[in-house]
Amino acid sequence: MATPPSSTRATRSIARKVTLALAIAAALPSAAHAAANSDAEARIQRLEQQVQQLLQELEAQKASLGRQQQQIEEKIVPAKGSVVATTNGKGLAFKSTEGDFSFQVGGRLQADAAFYDADKNDFGDGTDIRRLFLDVRGTLGQHWNYRYQYDFARPGGSDSGKRGLRDAWIQYGGLGPHLITLGNFKAPLGLEHLASGLDTTFIERGVTDLFSPDRRLGVGYNTSASNWSAALALSGERAEGDVGAEGDEGWDVGGRVTFAPINSVENVVHLGIAGRFHKPEDSTNELRFSSRPESNVTGVRIIDTGVINGVDDFQSLGLEAGAVFGPLSVQSEYIGTRLKRGGLDDVDLNAWYAYASLSLTGEPRTYKTNTGVFGRPKVANPVSAGGPGAWEVGLRYSSADLSDAGISGGELQNLTLGLNWYALDNLRFSANYLKVLDVDRPGNIYDGQDLDTLLLRAQIDF
Repeated sequence: MATPPSSTRATRSIARKVTLALAIAAALPSAAHAAANSDAEARIQRLEQQVQQLLQELEAQKASLGRQQQQIEEKIVPAKGSVVATTNGKGLAFKSTEGDFSFQVGGRLQADAAFYDADKNDFGDGTDIRRLFLDVRGTLGQHWNYRYQYDFARPGGSDSGKRGLRDAWIQYGGLGPHLITLGNFKAPLGLEHLASGLDTTFIERGVTDLFSPDRRLGVGYNTSASNWSAALALSGERAEGDVGAEGDEGWDVGGRVTFAPINSVENVVHLGIAGRFHKPEDSTNELRFSSRPESNVTGVRIIDTGVINGVDDFQSLGLEAGAVFGPLSVQSEYIGTRLKRGGLDDVDLNAWYAYASLSLTGEPRTYKTNTGVFGRPKVANPVSAGGPGAWEVGLRYSSADLSDAGISGGELQNLTLGLNWYALDNLRFSANYLKVLDVDRPGNIYDGQDLDTLLLRAQIDF
């Protein structure tokens, strides 16, 4: 129960004194008459004076309380045209009183370290700033949203810093649940791909991410209800694409639908399907698919198709499923990709993973219905309040096959054991042990590679 303000307590104290004095004043005449006390009348007069004084103090307290209430209301309801600052416990946001403007600056830092134990080839131990984001978002004119992200951890190189450009879009939200987005945004393929890198259970996404279309320049449509979501996007190349050759840009279309037949805070069942069609238009129609051993603190692409020439187009199909039952969570997805090469045989490539995680402190993973993705647990007892934070363990198996129709990209099987400590909702420390179970890549130096990796991360966002 909240403690009453001091002015209210003072008022109640005065009222009790007045009541007591009146009771005494009413009782004293009879007592004085019965006892024939000669000074009873004098005492009554003194009590009446005290009552009058207490009543005056009570009126003064009421007037003071009224002034305080007026001051509180003036602070709660700012003047028209003012900007109000608010916080969600992680960052600071500014919003106009009319609701036609808002602005929020955020960011994230992910610092990694990796230690490798390999039997055949050297993988150098090292450290890396995985992500270092500046994130600006807000609204204009009530119906328009915008977002701009830049990752300072991504080197610019020959593309003049465009690699660091992440989300950069404007969005119209004046059609109820229907959103139209223009700019650079994530194409709708892949459950982990669409989840924030802040929210993945393991430090790096599974090997299905090698088929990720990442962010692309285009137009997108999103809609959702209480237990489903749908997205469609038409886009060109990535923002860092090379236009120096003045060739036509390729184009890409993709869509995704998710359905959650069970959707509550403690229990979620998620199903999803996505598709993508990509048409390259450059002079050689070349593509390449490759993957690191689920650790980004290395430049080694342990499986790699190399450049595949003569690709007319390719299609990808993604299937996904996940569930949360209190502290227990499971998740899996599969992405298959078929490349068409004119008179040559089609090339079929695929990757998949499955994992389970358990919250040792009981917090369930969160679920975002409007985008159909899972988020991190919400910490019930953060260390800032004297609690242990949230602790989570996970185990993942992943597999990728990049060999078919004369393409020898190799096959990879990985096993990952993960531990996460969420000290606060936005402060996380992670450790992953990764075991490369098998690399089947005949004729390549990484064929049969045995690799054990300890991967560490410290992460903060606001």
